[in-house]
Amino acid sequence: MSCTGSDYVNVVPRESVAMAAIDFESLGVQDLERILLVGTDSPTSSGVDMSSKMYAFETPDGTLGMVAKVDDGDAVTDMFVKLAGEGKCSKPEERRGARFVMIKDSWLAGYTDDAMVVIGPVSLMERTATEQKMLKMFAQDENHGAKNSRLFQTLDTLDAPISLVAQASALPEQAVLPFTIGAPKEADASQIVLAAKISKEDETMTIRGRTFSYNEGIDKKLKENDKVFRPVTDDMLGRLSPRSMGFLFMNVNGEDFLKVLQQNRGFQALLAGANMAIDMDNILRSVDGNIVFSLSNMNGDFDLMARLAKRDFLKDVGYWKTSCPAGSSISDAGKDAYLYKSGDMRCSFGVTADNLFFSSLRHGEVKAEVDAALNLPNDIASRIKGSRLAMLVDIDKIDNKTVAEIIKPLLGGTNKILYIKE
Repeated sequence: MSCTGSDYVNVVPRESVAMAAIDFESLGVQDLERILLVGTDSPTSSGVDMSSKMYAFETPDGTLGMVAKVDDGDAVTDMFVKLAGEGKCSKPEERRGARFVMIKDSWLAGYTDDAMVVIGPVSLMERTATEQKMLKMFAQDENHGAKNSRLFQTLDTLDAPISLVAQASALPEQAVLPFTIGAPKEADASQIVLAAKISKEDETMTIRGRTFSYNEGIDKKLKENDKVFRPVTDDMLGRLSPRSMGFLFMNVNGEDFLKVLQQNRGFQALLAGANMAIDMDNILRSVDGNIVFSLSNMNGDFDLMARLAKRDFLKDVGYWKTSCPAGSSISDAGKDAYLYKSGDMRCSFGVTADNLFFSSLRHGEVKAEVDAALNLPNDIASRIKGSRLAMLVDIDKIDNKTVAEIIKPLLGGTNKILYIKE
């Protein structure tokens, strides 16, 4: 069984909710073994055409996979036989014209003389069903593959070392909110699409992207809501914590920004929770300038800084103290500074003399530590300044090492990802 017309792109599932096209040649990556996470000391002939794009995909059931063009099936077999001898994968086994290999007991690779598919994570119990799925993928023609899907057609218009098109519903839950800030209330995550071009700029993997919708009504409202974002300035860029794993930068008028957030289902839930203890809506209305959101870890701990136009909400803190939900409290923590406690959660907030609102949320008892401010490299700071929305992620600080293992080979070893909203 081989893919129809030897067009390996037909193997990509049409129903995919996320697709990426990766040009490893332009990234300077020639070693398939590193991409397969098995490691090698020197590039070897893999039988895979590294000059052709590879396509990564995610299907609605959460299956993650990659499709590559094969130019020599026997060379692919030789590569896997060598790796099997090193204990890094199983020996190739043939099924109905295709060959299959388990890599590190978690990824299943299947290949013909035309295409290779890698899917995972796959348990040993799921192997047979996944092999059947791959055999059907190899048999797809142009009418059943990804080429006729709207996501692929959008992907095909993007020219970059790595191009990505994904429904917001396919993005990790912890990462989706920044991409859906401007989503109207009638839109669900499957109707919001991220299109992004990814390249390495000055040792930083830079993503330049936009969100849109194939639904004309939703797309129109997205464009209207995007007008709330103003160019980010360098205010607060020198106050970042070096312990944070990621930052989100914006510049907004709070009144307008709150109206946009109130349309967003995810932010509505967050605001509802915050408003049970303090009047977060009123705080946001007081903002006029930069907002910097810093994520401390994958447990939901974060810091928030925002430039205020006014600080009238401070006169309401006395009322907040008396109206706290049962089991929680607000106490003084200094001049115009307060601490909210609820169970094992601690949230400090306040206003500095120069009208900077600050807040830190932590789960569990956390030792107070004073850090020197993080000095962003000039090239990164210059891209953030002037953008309408930016995110910076430090991969080395992500506490999920599997994520870092997968991402770093694609990034050519760099540890920083910068997203710029276009």
